[in-house]
Amino acid sequence: MSTKPPPADPTRPMSPRAVDGIVVVKDPPPAAMDLTADAAEISGLRLIDAADKARKRF
Repeated sequence: MSTKPPPADPTRPMSPRAVDGIVVVKDPPPAAMDLTADAAEISGLRLIDAADKARKRF
């Protein structure tokens, strides 16, 4: 019997990182994701920071 993984925690922001000039998000959800306003804001800031670091690699 297969079990579904628990739904993503909407209060937990993403943790992207810059690797070899690209932005990597580990374990992104396979479908649309729901985030609280705070988690979405933090995720956005983290994505911008990772993008800046990825650009500066070159």
